[in-house]
Amino acid sequence: MQLDVLIQGYPGRAVCHGGLGWSTVALLRGGGRTALIDVGAFGVRKPLLRQLNACGVAPGDVTDVVLTHAHYDHAVNFTLFPNATVWIGADELAWAADQPPGFNPLPELYVKELSTSPRVTRLRDGDTILPGLTAIAAPGHTPGHLLFYLTASELPVLFTGDAAQDRA
Repeated sequence: MQLDVLIQGYPGRAVCHGGLGWSTVALLRGGGRTALIDVGAFGVRKPLLRQLNACGVAPGDVTDVVLTHAHYDHAVNFTLFPNATVWIGADELAWAADQPPGFNPLPELYVKELSTSPRVTRLRDGDTILPGLTAIAAPGHTPGHLLFYLTASELPVLFTGDAAQDRA
């Protein structure tokens, strides 16, 4: 799999992104699949689409959207990829759908769409999404947070979402 980081995340306050951090968005390509690991919030839509275009990828070309968890800065832009299967933890989605409006940084209407969409596949610890990409349960940041371990690349990569807040 070829890996490109399209949006570099930031774990904290930022002048141009508000009081919270934002998600890294990674692009994986290979074996006939074009996948995004997390998809960012509204504020990264234009840069995300520019980066995809620079890589020769149109939104309709994305086959898979893999979400570490349901917070807005990781999940909102799944709607930009109409042909993609969306992968999210079953425990995460059940928890997120059960939260009252205004709780946590959850985008309630997007969570509702994830809960009912036929494009969504629910994951469990140990599930393989793509060849060489495996889900690992990492509850804590949210109850159903998942890591994704990629072995189908030159070097193995662990996508941590918000389970790791910084390089330390």
